[in-house]
Amino acid sequence: MATSQGVKLISGEAGSAVTVYRLLTQAADGQLDLVADATERPIGVCAESVATVGQSVPLAIPNGAIVKMEAGAAIAINAELEAAGDGTGRAITHTDGAGDYKVGVAMTAAGAAGDIIEVQFLVDIDQA
Repeated sequence: MATSQGVKLISGEAGSAVTVYRLLTQAADGQLDLVADATERPIGVCAESVATVGQSVPLAIPNGAIVKMEAGAAIAINAELEAAGDGTGRAITHTDGAGDYKVGVAMTAAGAAGDIIEVQFLVDIDQA
């Protein structure tokens, strides 16, 4: 069972329906949306699903805490992660690519898409 540790939460306004344990970004209008792909900078992980545009949504910020994330594919322990390229905001194993954002390290493994894993949540841009 995945757990969270040392999490700091902030809140923002949903720009679309967002799902718990998925990566969020801040759009140009200031609202929060699911991260579309690894080139989009995540600002947090959704801490509570929100279905209504404009509703307040809590999110965990990338401060090195252990957070829960939803996997977009199978993931090995200790794998560096990035956002999936399908607009879901799920985490997948990082592939080298200049300008891609790494979002942390898997502390537990995922056997398949949809699994909830523990991640040390840090955001860093790939300089490769």
